[in-house]
Amino acid sequence: MHVAIYARHSTDKQETSTQDQIRRCREYCSIKGYQVADVFFDEGISGSHIANRPGIGALLVAALNGRFEGVVAEDLSRISRDQADTANFFKKMMFLGLPVETVTDGVINELHIGLKSTMNALYLKDLSDKTHRGVIAAVLRGGVPGGQLYGYDLVHALDEFGEPIRGKRKINDEQAAIIREIFEYYAEGRKLKHICDDLNRRGIDSPKGGKWAPSSLVGSFVRQTGMLRQTLYNGVVTFNKMQYRKHPENGKRLSIMRPEKEWITVPIPELTIIDDATFAKVQKALDERSSKHLQRKMIPIVMTEEEKRETSIRRSKEWRRNQAVTKKRSNAVFGGKLYCGEHNQKITATYAKHYSCPVKGCANRNLHYDEIIKLVLDAIADLDEAKIIEHFESEEIQQVRAHHTCEIERLTLHLEDLRTSINKVIDALGPDARSAEIRAFFDDKAEQIQRTKLNIEGHKRELLDIVPPRKIKSIVQQHRKYVARLHVWSKDPDAIVPLRQAIETLIIVSTKDENRMIVHRQCKAAFNVAELVATNKR
Repeated sequence: MHVAIYARHSTDKQETSTQDQIRRCREYCSIKGYQVADVFFDEGISGSHIANRPGIGALLVAALNGRFEGVVAEDLSRISRDQADTANFFKKMMFLGLPVETVTDGVINELHIGLKSTMNALYLKDLSDKTHRGVIAAVLRGGVPGGQLYGYDLVHALDEFGEPIRGKRKINDEQAAIIREIFEYYAEGRKLKHICDDLNRRGIDSPKGGKWAPSSLVGSFVRQTGMLRQTLYNGVVTFNKMQYRKHPENGKRLSIMRPEKEWITVPIPELTIIDDATFAKVQKALDERSSKHLQRKMIPIVMTEEEKRETSIRRSKEWRRNQAVTKKRSNAVFGGKLYCGEHNQKITATYAKHYSCPVKGCANRNLHYDEIIKLVLDAIADLDEAKIIEHFESEEIQQVRAHHTCEIERLTLHLEDLRTSINKVIDALGPDARSAEIRAFFDDKAEQIQRTKLNIEGHKRELLDIVPPRKIKSIVQQHRKYVARLHVWSKDPDAIVPLRQAIETLIIVSTKDENRMIVHRQCKAAFNVAELVATNKR
């Protein structure tokens, strides 16, 4: 039996863990007599969610393509520690007829999924609680959570019990002088942009090494972030402001503010950079110079308690909804696909609703959005049945189709030869065809037959993807409906997404007369016909 091996480890500190798992799985396969067809792995990725792991994603694709007949892993927790993910993966494998085995438990069944998945989920919850408790303990012992913070250097030190103090820091005098300067300038009433421009002109690197920007200084009022709001500069570490939850659909971490009463504040006077008076003055200036903050302060005065409650619930829902957004959609159907026909350079946005080729003097500069969208809609509306048929009848597609057809014929003949050779041996040996050598011969031939069958099915699936669809007319009609929707509203997301999948490139060509004056401008569209057909099949 041909199987695929899957391995995973959680952190970069487990550098050899994946290879150890693979080696152990190979030994298991050798004992079982399995042939390893593929090896998939994810390194330094948590097992709490399956969606964001490229290795297991590739395994699922290979399983659908019939490249192996089973899956082997060291333990069920290597596949996932999430109950729903483990059950879903098991269901997919069972649907495809692929058994799942682990070195620790052998062949996996529904009982393993129920019990071990629950144990793995409890392990994750317990690990999260212990990690959070450990970080709080480190803060209370004088450590500062988080990574590198501008104005401080990390220090390696031990506590009275000989344990390392995580997050121990000392003041970086050079950076501390910059911080004091920023606070003084802001307290004096200077604008954020002017402060950043001054720092950039002097060649002072920002905390991330690039240029200074107002957002790095003022941060977010709601989340109380930004350099000017960093309480550690005033000798107080504020911790436990945020909690992180994983989105149930995509597994991405979303940060959520905790109630202020749950925040933990610990004084660390030795890390003070800004004195109390300056820090308080800056905080007051931040509040007074924020119009949104003033609005939040004034509105509750005239609101009833019921209105306050409804407003709070609405804002919370809006914020959570924005946090849960996972798909970034382009505002324009031509975004990232527009090219200059003269210089073959990408035409990008320069300022509000204006787009330009990066080459100076080019005719395709300072193009307005309204002009571009009209040219683009005219170009993509040109798709018809003839263009789709032309794609499937092209020489390249015919060569690919011929290759798969020949491979199917060759493998079918090879399969018949394998079966014939087995029948000849059986007829020749009769009752004597029971020795260990003969059984090994039959097993080898059986594996060859199975592999040949898998290859034939793979070529058949590839061939189906390049066969002209039956409903070409309906595909074109649906495409034109999307174009018509953009004529009504050029930023309709329900039309932009499928149209962008169907567009390969858009080329703007400008024609000039003898006086180098632009007399005509048009757009030429190249379509991704394969993706267009696939989209309509889904």
